[in-house]
Amino acid sequence: MRKPNYFPFLLLAFFMLSMMSISKNKVDKFRNFAISSFIPTSNSSKFLLKTPDRTISQSDNKIEMEKLLLENTMLKNQINGIYEWLFFENRIEDQVDKFKILNDEDQKDIYLKDFFQRRAEELKEILKVEYQALSAKVIFRSASSWSSSIWINVGEKNNEQLSKLIIAKNSPVVIGNNLIGIVEYVGQKHSRVRLITDSGFIPSVRAVRGSIQDKSLLNIIDSLKNHVYARDNLFYSKDEKENFLDKLISLNSRLTNQKEDKYLAKGELHGTSQPLWRSKGTKLKGVGFNYDYADEEGPARDLKSGKIILDPESKRVALIEKGDLLVTTGMDGIFPKGLNVGLVTKVYDLEDGDYAYNIEAKPTASNLNEIEVVLILPPLGFEIEE
Repeated sequence: MRKPNYFPFLLLAFFMLSMMSISKNKVDKFRNFAISSFIPTSNSSKFLLKTPDRTISQSDNKIEMEKLLLENTMLKNQINGIYEWLFFENRIEDQVDKFKILNDEDQKDIYLKDFFQRRAEELKEILKVEYQALSAKVIFRSASSWSSSIWINVGEKNNEQLSKLIIAKNSPVVIGNNLIGIVEYVGQKHSRVRLITDSGFIPSVRAVRGSIQDKSLLNIIDSLKNHVYARDNLFYSKDEKENFLDKLISLNSRLTNQKEDKYLAKGELHGTSQPLWRSKGTKLKGVGFNYDYADEEGPARDLKSGKIILDPESKRVALIEKGDLLVTTGMDGIFPKGLNVGLVTKVYDLEDGDYAYNIEAKPTASNLNEIEVVLILPPLGFEIEE
């Protein structure tokens, strides 16, 4: 009888134990090297796109088609980058105009004057950071960690070229004014971003209700109106198209009516992804939402009734409800105050002994599964150039 050979199994066990003992920094460097190796450089792209000077056969047609597809992908990424920057610059211009209006508000009511001053200062701080933003292209996304992380094409070399620290650990990552993640590893040319749908991503947020909540919806309605005006083939008749546009205009009018902005419950938000083979879901979970101590936005409120604790005769208000906008508070020391994070989709009922609400939400960035271009903000605490 042949004696069994256990040496390969011992070798495999030794190899697996060795891999498990490797430090996280070395693993990150190996991932960075591996991803860099599989991403076409400008030279390799030119080689792939170079037209061969010979008779085109059937196999040549296939190669030519692959080159055209690669070229098309490269052009698409460039166009998406341009669109993102145009949108970003238009939004900054809009933010600057809004800041001027808020800064010039002459309110007789002291509370309103303080409220508008806080909003103006908040917007000023966001603008300071966003003027330093750097665009980046998504270059890799693993199916096994789809809802957890992405890799982008910027790193330490970009900081050296700019002579300033932009890409660093804890740099916020946004699309427009929507927070989508945070830089957790920086390589020489590539970096890894942890997404808000990852279970380990926990920003401090608070519920906002009012005109701020409606602004994103207004932008969608305006865009939809422009597209509908240009498309007659979407409707069976002219009357049907006009009725649809009338409804959009009516909804736009209702949303543009000035509403009092309320800053209410505060809590923490986190993703729902699992450690391995994560799904493509974008559901967010929120915990600890209450208003049990006073802050600059107002006095402490009762958890169930929402009444001011020191004024039992005050008006009832829900501390958090479906549809509320969740924005960063700045209390975590990582993210600037006022970035959009999510929209509340469900509020769980309170049970006996509960001191806070638990919620479900969805990200305000609706295209997390198809991210192509993002903006990197400098980490908090960097030196802002005036």
